[in-house]
Amino acid sequence: MHTVVDLFAGCGGGSMGFKKAGFKTLAAIEIDVDAAAAFALNVGVKPIVKDIRDVSVTELQAVGVQPGELTLLFGCPPCQSFTVLRRGSAASDHDLRRNSLIFEYLRLVEALQPRHIAFENVPGLVGGRWSEYFEIFRERLDAMGYRIAWDVIDAADYGVPQRRRRVLVIGSRVTEPQLPEPTHGSKGDKKPYATVRQAIYGLPPLAPAEADPHDPFHKARRHSKLALRRLARIPEGGGRADLPEDLVLNCHKNHNGHYDIYGRMWWDRVAPTLTSGCTNVTRGRFAHPEQDRAITLREAMLLQTFPRKAHLHGTHDAMALQVGNAVPSLLAERIATKIMGMERQSLPTSNELGKLEGHADEPGEVRGVSPSD
Repeated sequence: MHTVVDLFAGCGGGSMGFKKAGFKTLAAIEIDVDAAAAFALNVGVKPIVKDIRDVSVTELQAVGVQPGELTLLFGCPPCQSFTVLRRGSAASDHDLRRNSLIFEYLRLVEALQPRHIAFENVPGLVGGRWSEYFEIFRERLDAMGYRIAWDVIDAADYGVPQRRRRVLVIGSRVTEPQLPEPTHGSKGDKKPYATVRQAIYGLPPLAPAEADPHDPFHKARRHSKLALRRLARIPEGGGRADLPEDLVLNCHKNHNGHYDIYGRMWWDRVAPTLTSGCTNVTRGRFAHPEQDRAITLREAMLLQTFPRKAHLHGTHDAMALQVGNAVPSLLAERIATKIMGMERQSLPTSNELGKLEGHADEPGEVRGVSPSD
C-alpha cells in the first residue's frame, strides 16, 4: 500500500489527486478550520487542525504514521511565511523555523523518514528573493540522505487547464528521483493543452447572483450595475483596455499595467493562474468567457481539476481562498504516479530476490534502502 501524509493540506486538492493514483492519505495537517472541514469531506480523513509548528511526531504516530514506513511526505508551505534572509548573517535554526514553514517540513522529513518526498512552491523560491531558503533546504535534505530532482514546471504541461508555474521538488532516499514528464504542449507528440471549454462548458448558465439549485458551489456573485455595464463591453479574451473612456476606472485612466482586471477568459485556451480572488473580476482575468459574471467556485474547482463533486467550506471568500491556494488535483496525480514508478525501481528485482534468498544472513544485500546505493 502506498501512503502519504499531506502537510499544509488545504481543502484537499493534492490528496484528491493522490487518492486517484492509488495512494492512501494517512494524515493531514491544516491550520485553517474551514479548509480542514473541506478536506475531511473531500478525502475522508480528518486533518490535525493546528499550526504545524505545534504538531509533534507523537500525534502523527497516534493516527498510524510510523517513522520509516511512509511512502511519501508531501507539502506546499505558504510563501507568506517566508522572510528575506540578510546576506552574510548567521541565522540560527530557531530563527529559520520561526521565519519560514519550509523548515517545519524539513523537521517532519527528518522525524518521519519517508521513502520519498514531494514539495511544491512558488518560483521565487529558486530564482527570487527567497532563493537562500532553497539552498539551505537542499543542503538539509542532502544531509539526511535524500537525493532530489527539481524544476520550475507549469501545471498546464500536465493537462491542467490553467497556467500555474511552480517549483516542484521530488526527492528519494531509496532510488534516483525523477520529475513527471510533461504530457501536454504545442510541440512534438504531446497532447494539446486542456482548455477552459473542456473544463467548464456545459455547466448551467447563470446570471449574476443566480444559483444552480443542484450545486451550492455553482453560484454567481452579485455585480453592481456599473460592473455589469463594463462586462457587457468586454469581448472574450479582452480586459479593461477594451472599455470606453466613460467606463474606465479612475485609478486606471493614467495607469499602464494590470490589464487582466475585468479580463475575460478564452474558451479555447488555458485559464490564467487562479488566486484567492478567482471569483472577483476586479482581481484578474476571472470573468466567464461568455456570460457577464465572474466564474463560480465550481468553475474554479474544475479549472483546478478537482473531482466534479468536490466540496468547499466556509464563507465565499474563505472558499475562494481554498481554491486559489490548492494544488491542482491532476498535477498531484501525475506526481503520485511518478512516485509509484520510483517505488518499483527501488524494489529488488526477481534476480536480486534470488540472490537474497541464498545470502539471507549477509548484511547490506537489500537494494534501494541506502542513500549510498
